[in-house]
Amino acid sequence: MFEGQPKGLFALALANTGERFGYYTMLAVFVLFLQENFGWSAGLAGTYYSTFLMFVYFLPFVGGILADKFGYGKMVKIGISIMFLGYLLLAVPLGNGGAAVSAIIGALALISIGTGLFKGNLQVMVGELYASPEMAGKRDSAFSLFYMAINIGALFAPTAAVEIMKYAQGLGFNKADSYHFAFAVACVSLIISILIYFATRSTFRHVEGGHTAVPAKDNSAAVAAEPELSKEDTKARIVALCLVFAVVIFFWMAFHQNGLTLTYFAAEFTQQSATGISSMLFDVKNLVMVIIAIYASFAVVQSKTSKSRIIATVVTLLCAAGIIYNGITTGNHTVDVSAPIFQQFNPCFVVGLTPVSVALFGWLAARKKEPTAPRKIAYGMIVAAIGFGIMIFGSTGISPLENQVTEKFNIDEQLKAQKEANDKEFKAFTAKVEDNFKQQKEKIEAEVQKVQKQEEQSKVSALSTARDLEQKAEIKLNSNLTKIKQDALKNLEIQKLRNEADAQIKAYEASMQEKNLVADTEAKVQKANVEAKIEASGMRVSPNWLILTYLILTFAELLLSPMGISFVSKVAPPKYKGMMMGGWFVATAIGNFLTVIPALLWCKVPLVVVWGVLAALCLLSFIFIFSQMKKLEKVA
Repeated sequence: MFEGQPKGLFALALANTGERFGYYTMLAVFVLFLQENFGWSAGLAGTYYSTFLMFVYFLPFVGGILADKFGYGKMVKIGISIMFLGYLLLAVPLGNGGAAVSAIIGALALISIGTGLFKGNLQVMVGELYASPEMAGKRDSAFSLFYMAINIGALFAPTAAVEIMKYAQGLGFNKADSYHFAFAVACVSLIISILIYFATRSTFRHVEGGHTAVPAKDNSAAVAAEPELSKEDTKARIVALCLVFAVVIFFWMAFHQNGLTLTYFAAEFTQQSATGISSMLFDVKNLVMVIIAIYASFAVVQSKTSKSRIIATVVTLLCAAGIIYNGITTGNHTVDVSAPIFQQFNPCFVVGLTPVSVALFGWLAARKKEPTAPRKIAYGMIVAAIGFGIMIFGSTGISPLENQVTEKFNIDEQLKAQKEANDKEFKAFTAKVEDNFKQQKEKIEAEVQKVQKQEEQSKVSALSTARDLEQKAEIKLNSNLTKIKQDALKNLEIQKLRNEADAQIKAYEASMQEKNLVADTEAKVQKANVEAKIEASGMRVSPNWLILTYLILTFAELLLSPMGISFVSKVAPPKYKGMMMGGWFVATAIGNFLTVIPALLWCKVPLVVVWGVLAALCLLSFIFIFSQMKKLEKVA
């Protein structure tokens, strides 16, 4: 699995691991932060989540075009620097007002732009390491390893987020502010990623410009690695890639519910504690030992020397002993289960199952039975459909709990509607006061203007009968003094009206704030009563439903994502590699934007309908890609 891979693969994978650790730490708590800090509904928080993910995966298309012109390495370095600024802004606690919302939007924009320059181009650099014919056979396993490295970072992210938030709350910070400490972790991980990139740059510098440097004596190999394609072949490849892009839209729409509706399900419908052996699943140390045991077991079989096999056997036995010891000492120990922690299972399963996947497909390849990349993608879609079928079963028979959660949701919606009505009422009152002030001001100004006009006419008449210059000067002086006095009195009267209007607005605003405070208090009491009913009902479902769903979705992901990236890297015409890799992310972006649809349905339709929509879309995608299989396998 690791044998024969270039050093550049491990260097790029390690740099990406640090960046992904920060990204998934932030993403593990993002929608929960939006709800806690701003009091937003599931739909509104989901809209921000889906829009952010859309840009995170759309902008690599632009980044790919720029990289084709300026080089992959340059875009990667600029991108990671911009991302750091975004995470830094996200880590600053600014409350829940307009400034905080603006800061969130600005931070998400910077992270999206930085990711657009970094993510896709780093993966193209990985693909370029395998441009030569002698390395081409290791491309699929390389991307599986690269994908595994991404998930190593993601594995520890939820635990890091939860633990740093507990630490912050222990220091006296409230829950809303503690989220910013989780975002600060991303800043640190970006710094580490930057250091890794520059420290190991010598192993992949030759692919930073986008094309592998090949010595003159190997020019024929370079030509063979990137042949000149005809217009027909180029078109066929682009069409095939677009068909794959169309399918993966619905996969990512479904898969990225992990940070949205599956997180809502974990928070609202899943048991909040685990006891005994089950509690071991929520300790990342146990998961790491299982992963190490899996890799050590493969090493026992694959090692070429007896010494290596002995070491691998000892490591396997030590991990097994550690897991058994933890199981014995756990007893009936109960641990709290928070919603973000469930997001550790997908990366855990990815890392743990990657060697199984590579070994399985290697075994099939040796027997000429390995499915093509397009078929793996198709199988991924049907497996994803099965995953949401599991959620349908897990959500069956909990209608009373659904009604209670919906009641809590409706309390939030009613509170939001009441505040909006209060805000509308306040704006209407303010407009009425301002209109009244304007009318009275205009009336005063008109009266003064009328008097001053009469005074001007009297002045003109007096000047016409004045006997000498001295009398004329006196008439003008008296007229000017009278005008100044009238203007001063006018301004005093207008200022008095302004003060009265401001006092009315301020008093009304205070009454609206009091009404909102009363509404907040009543809503909190109502929600507390509903939550008490939920806890008393004992109807929260076992966390095993979510864990099983994550396991099945991981099988789908391993079939689709690394194989899809490898397929794009392999099939994309040489002149359009950056753009086509960007196209993969555009399709992912569209799918991510569509993740908001289940969030908008949340608590408005039964859960089985939410999961049924996702399962049906995956099933239809499976049928579609199989109908186009000949076109896809022709260029694969």
